[in-house]
Amino acid sequence: MSIRLKLALVLALAIAAANAVAGLAFVELQRAALREAEAEKTRLLVESVRRAAEESLLANDPLMLLDALAFLKKDRPEVHHGRALLEGKWQESGGKAPPEPEGGVERRLIAAERDGRRVEAELLLSKAVLLERERKALEWVVRDVLRAALWTAALGLLTAILLSATLTRRILRIERTLAAIGEGKLGESVESSGSDEVARLARGVNEMSAKLQELDRMKKTFVASVTHELRSPLGAIESQVRELMADPARAQSDRESLERIRKNASRLEHFVTNLLEMAKIERGKLEFSPKAGALGPIVEDTALFFTPRAREAGIDLSCRVEPDLPELKLDGDLIAQVLTNLVSNALKFTPKGGRVLVSAGKGGRGVEVAVADTGVGIPPEALARVFAPFERVKNPIKAGGAGLGLAIAKSIVEMHGGHLRAESEPGKGSRFVFELPA
Repeated sequence: MSIRLKLALVLALAIAAANAVAGLAFVELQRAALREAEAEKTRLLVESVRRAAEESLLANDPLMLLDALAFLKKDRPEVHHGRALLEGKWQESGGKAPPEPEGGVERRLIAAERDGRRVEAELLLSKAVLLERERKALEWVVRDVLRAALWTAALGLLTAILLSATLTRRILRIERTLAAIGEGKLGESVESSGSDEVARLARGVNEMSAKLQELDRMKKTFVASVTHELRSPLGAIESQVRELMADPARAQSDRESLERIRKNASRLEHFVTNLLEMAKIERGKLEFSPKAGALGPIVEDTALFFTPRAREAGIDLSCRVEPDLPELKLDGDLIAQVLTNLVSNALKFTPKGGRVLVSAGKGGRGVEVAVADTGVGIPPEALARVFAPFERVKNPIKAGGAGLGLAIAKSIVEMHGGHLRAESEPGKGSRFVFELPA
């Protein structure tokens, strides 16, 4: 779950919780207000009966009170019945007392006196009607509260989404910048205005990127300088060793020692050459001379070149090139270097009895070349890193190497407008494929 979604959900839940608490508090307040209003209505109703009783005493007409009670029964739904105590006897309004309603009644006794005369009345209010009226009024309140809560929740959710988008947009920019730096695009920067924590983080990322770019520049300069200075003495060492080995009087043990020196000097020279080529690629100074040519013969020549080595290692190396492949604009020497690296790696990581297939055929945009083996394979977590400079995958064969070959091959293929990819399954082998546009 993304930070944006988490933040939006947290804000939305906070707004919903605030709405719920405020709504419940408002409903309770309204419930109390409704009860007070109902109590006030009942008080006014009782007061009206008292005035009717006083008027009946003033007019010396007891029937006025009975008429008033009968009128209230018809006019006010909560009035179930009324009666008056006249001359020591209770007289019902309307003649006969109705049965008590479901839910019971509330009794209100009202008395009035004048000139020594006294009259009493009893008002019976239906509890069910009073509760139903309160319930309906409360329903309207709850409906209004829910409607307001929904609108507030919608506005709150929109605000939460906009706010979380604003906050996380800056974090996503930092994430993209860090991803770009991780891919080797040193010097990338991100907007760092402001004084909050995100702004401080952005400034830290910018400072780190600038320092990494400076360190990378220093590294490239150093590598280019050192590799250039190492090539000459290594070449001299190898030449001198060959001269010493050419002496027929040299003892066999000396020849073996010199051969070891020559192999190690050659290996070191190869490593230095790769370093120099990588430095040239990074600085954009690698010699690149593309011209129209056929890719098939280069593939076949590379496979033929490695056939003796494969036979010696007990590996079946085969080549399959489709006929009538289109001509490409390519630098033959550089493409041969790519193929040499891929086939060399395939032989290096394939045990005795395995197979390596070098193939070329028509692809989607041009010609596709693949080098497939039945070797140890590459773990999924390491597959994305195999093209990084100095990256070496752990393997049971313990094959050596500086980890520059695939990085150089990828850069050369991209210089031709193509792309190089790797497919692998641990224990079953690997397949490296590059496609060059026609």
